[in-house]
Amino acid sequence: MSGSRAFGRSIAGDGAMCERVHRAPLSVSVRATGLGSAYIASALIALVQPVHAQTLAAQAVQLPPIVVEGGALAKPKLKPSSVKPAAENETSGAKQTKKSRSTKKKPPTGEEAVAGQPPVAAGSLDGVDLTAAGAGDDAGNAGVEGGVRADTLGTSLSVIAADEIRASQVRHGADALRSLPGVAVSQQGGAGNVSVVRMRGAESNHTLVVIDGVEVNSSIDGVYDFANLATDDIKRIEVLRGPQSGLYGSGALGGVINIVTRSGKGPARVVAEAEGGSFNTRGGRAGVSGGTDTAWGSFMVSSRHTDGFNIAPQGNERDGSELKTLSMKGGVKPFENLTLHGSFRANRLETDYDDFSYDLPGYQRAIDAPFNSRNDLWSGRLAAELSLFDEAWTQVVYATRAKRDFDDISFTTSKLVDETTTYGYKTTVRIGPKDGGPVRHFVTGLVEWREDTFDQPTAGHFHADRDRLSYVGEVRGEYFRVLSLGATLRRDDNEIFEDTTDWRVDGSLKVPSTPFRLHASYGTGTKLPSFAELYGTFFRYTPNPDLQPERSKGWDAGVETTFLNGRAVLDVTYFKTDLKHEITEDYSLFPLIRSINMDGESNRRGIEVAGSYQILPGVRLGAAYTWLDATDDKGHREFRRPEHQGRFDVDWRFDRNRARLNLSAIYNGDMEDLGFLAGPPFSRRVTLDDYWLVRLAGSYELTPGVEAFGRVENLLDLNYQEVLGYDTAGLAAYAGLRFKLEAPVSRPEPWK
Repeated sequence: MSGSRAFGRSIAGDGAMCERVHRAPLSVSVRATGLGSAYIASALIALVQPVHAQTLAAQAVQLPPIVVEGGALAKPKLKPSSVKPAAENETSGAKQTKKSRSTKKKPPTGEEAVAGQPPVAAGSLDGVDLTAAGAGDDAGNAGVEGGVRADTLGTSLSVIAADEIRASQVRHGADALRSLPGVAVSQQGGAGNVSVVRMRGAESNHTLVVIDGVEVNSSIDGVYDFANLATDDIKRIEVLRGPQSGLYGSGALGGVINIVTRSGKGPARVVAEAEGGSFNTRGGRAGVSGGTDTAWGSFMVSSRHTDGFNIAPQGNERDGSELKTLSMKGGVKPFENLTLHGSFRANRLETDYDDFSYDLPGYQRAIDAPFNSRNDLWSGRLAAELSLFDEAWTQVVYATRAKRDFDDISFTTSKLVDETTTYGYKTTVRIGPKDGGPVRHFVTGLVEWREDTFDQPTAGHFHADRDRLSYVGEVRGEYFRVLSLGATLRRDDNEIFEDTTDWRVDGSLKVPSTPFRLHASYGTGTKLPSFAELYGTFFRYTPNPDLQPERSKGWDAGVETTFLNGRAVLDVTYFKTDLKHEITEDYSLFPLIRSINMDGESNRRGIEVAGSYQILPGVRLGAAYTWLDATDDKGHREFRRPEHQGRFDVDWRFDRNRARLNLSAIYNGDMEDLGFLAGPPFSRRVTLDDYWLVRLAGSYELTPGVEAFGRVENLLDLNYQEVLGYDTAGLAAYAGLRFKLEAPVSRPEPWK
């Protein structure tokens, strides 16, 4: 078993290489029940009936637009949204008086600016206003940060705002992503165990993860383990679905997850919180932030420890973990047209895990073992941005670095180290009015050099490295405020593989005089073989230096409908992707395993439905559903991917905005897994039962700056498995206190 956990804690486990065992990665959920799009649409409309139309019209509550940073190379400065968030329009349920309608209110600041925004359920317009989504500072003030409005992109995307994370009280990034259409999440056991994400039926190493502009996937296996991601300092999570290699290069076949942390802009603030609960869990965070447009910064530390539970189906040994995170971010603007900024993030994850049996009767499973691992990750970015001619020409130079240091202690001790360094230059020219107009274009060019290194000191001090030089061009056009088009072309000069060319086009059309927006995208993807697949020496695994890159091509098209005077949005998207040269594991010489390229073509297609409805100020409903048909080159259903998955949730603020309840119900349909046997035929297909995960979270502001919160997870206390042979947590409860000290700012009027 020596060294195997670097890719997965066992052959049947999750994680890097073995996460891709039988090319059957794990899968999970998305928002809504296993209902069809027609049912969701009718359900959303039905919810309108109990509400008096006159009252709602008077309150004028609308879902504000989304702004994303990772959807394009060009990132023009944005004006604040003209749509008033619900917090500003909040009145009592009764009819507004003439006085209340005419009273002018100051714009919200601080966390209250997004408190009125209900959580982002999913979909391409799951409302976050410009301040919540990043066009303003962390305090929610009107913004000048860069980004692109989602309704000008043809890319199918979702955004999770910090307010949704706070409402649901999720502590790890993977749990936040369980809510999104087309996204499958799975965890091998409890907190701290390997957690991976795959999109639209693709593999986990086909999902590219970027944190504050730094790619953080391991170059060893191409996977990012979300067990290392705490949510404490996250400002928003952007999920871009479909092949994105034209924009991001290798690894973005299934999509991209772009994570943005808090910059520190806004009033001076000190925040601290502590919590405890089931499995002897205890944790907390402390942070300080503040700044103006001239200088800003933030600093945060957090730690969470749990004794855990036994992830093995039998025995009584607990498998605990501890995650510690430190993050810093800030910048200065010495001149009006020059900005210098940087970020740094480090975390250490220490985890207990179990062995995987190979000689038990029946299907093999996890068994108690005194194994543990330590994973140290750090990433950083420095950048300088110069704007000229009233921001018509912007230039950015940057440098990033990410390093992973992994130590595994099982029967023996193994160590893995990988590092990625990039240097880049990007320039964008705006052709047209600064603040928009009938027609304007953005033309962007990017040159980037990247080096990856891999060291395995416990395997004869093995070392490998490779680099690539990339050239990217992008053109985006906006026409008469109804049509937006984009095209990206990328050329990667690879050191040890043939050079690759990827492209992507997208379009968005707001059909005049209708509530409909049409969106579509088409692109290609490339995934270079990982160091582990090419050279790794691990338990039972034989590398294959003759592997070829995986290539994909996919498209999607959808219709987004806004109705009920802007209070509701429904998006329906169909997608189809083909994958060639898929890398899979060959078991013909079992117990020895090696990676090979498949001869045929793997296919993925499906339907994603996302709905959001602001039923009342302070009350929002969200629903989503995904139907997925993912098959390998033999036409067999891919493992650990449910055909149906979804979610329905409700978020409710009341008692003058002091109290909040958030209820979510995640459905994961039945799915197939590969069960290993001790003797011939050594493996068989097994069906894992479907299950519901229900979470209830609540909070109450005791006094200004002091808030009590608590949550119950797996409310139904279901016994289920996301990976065959590994148990999951039962009913669990947690509670804590949050403290905030902030410089005086204008506050919105309290909700009635």
